[in-house]
Amino acid sequence: MRLRVFGTGVLLTFSVMTAGPAGRARAEVKTTRAAVCRWADAPPKLDGKLDDACWRAAAPIEDFAAFWADAPRSGTRAYLAWDHEALYYAAEMNDAELRAFGSNRNDHLWEGDVFEMFFKTGKDRLEYYEFQANPRGVVFEVAFPRRAPLGRPFNQEPVLGNKAVVALDQPGDQDRGWTVEGRIPWTAFAPSGGEPRPGASWSFAICRYDYGPAGTEPVLMSSAPLTQPSFHRYEDYGSLRFEGPKASK
Repeated sequence: MRLRVFGTGVLLTFSVMTAGPAGRARAEVKTTRAAVCRWADAPPKLDGKLDDACWRAAAPIEDFAAFWADAPRSGTRAYLAWDHEALYYAAEMNDAELRAFGSNRNDHLWEGDVFEMFFKTGKDRLEYYEFQANPRGVVFEVAFPRRAPLGRPFNQEPVLGNKAVVALDQPGDQDRGWTVEGRIPWTAFAPSGGEPRPGASWSFAICRYDYGPAGTEPVLMSSAPLTQPSFHRYEDYGSLRFEGPKASK
């Protein structure tokens, strides 16, 4: 493994068919328009293995694209789960050449391979949240009061409690991918009310920067149908419904 260090829920998808040269049809570009966050009867053990019961029961999120460029992006499968303590996340990502940037919390992790999540708890609210993890298990976490510059460095932002554990696929010296498994306590969402109620719906996007060989531009992708290459464009986010615990028989 070469890790280079540089700086009954149903998923609904949105598809678009565009025409290529000479009117030839291009492949459908699917994104995740709506998803379900299922209840976790037991929290996952954060070890990067994704063998917990909550992930087996979760509805996978696997339709990603650079929608603004009509380009599908395969190779990512993400999961979300929750209980009264936290929001849990996990992902399996193909990656032929891992490049990580940053060693400290709230470094500019997007200058290397990174898994990102954005949440907005209500369309009528200004605040939204961004959480990241890179292949070294370094995290980024910011509660944005509005979509505007914060006026201070990211490393001066309060600790929100995002925790991530990463596992790297190691078939000799050939990179194949990485997995991440994490936990965000509901206290991180205190500015907008904290823990949601069953049936609540948030706006969300799961995104990636996937870097290739040195000197090349990263491949950007998002679960949401973003009409511009900006992960902060929450007008285009999909919806995430929180499914509560099943009633006991």
